[in-house]
Amino acid sequence: MSINSPAFKGIYKVTMPNVKTAKDEKEKAAFTEAAINTVVMGANTVTAPPRTDGKGSVYFKIDDKNDAKFEQGFANILAECNKTFNVDMAKKAYIQKVSEAEFNNAKEA
Repeated sequence: MSINSPAFKGIYKVTMPNVKTAKDEKEKAAFTEAAINTVVMGANTVTAPPRTDGKGSVYFKIDDKNDAKFEQGFANILAECNKTFNVDMAKKAYIQKVSEAEFNNAKEA
């Protein structure tokens, strides 16, 4: 029997700005760096293939033992982009925990 409860697996919706909306090359580089690093990090911790809402957000279903690592890793990615590119990424990219139903309604990425 499989248990598919948010209590056992963290499901995160990661929202990033579109690179096309960047106001300059520095911001474009920060957006790109954050997106690539988040996808790589997510791919190493997921228990199901990532999904998308088609509007710029990607859902990651993270193994429960990696929830804290995923949250801290995302914070580290934003901090590094802030330091390297001097762009306040926390106002542009964010994660939020979502329900299993929302994850299931998204399309495979």
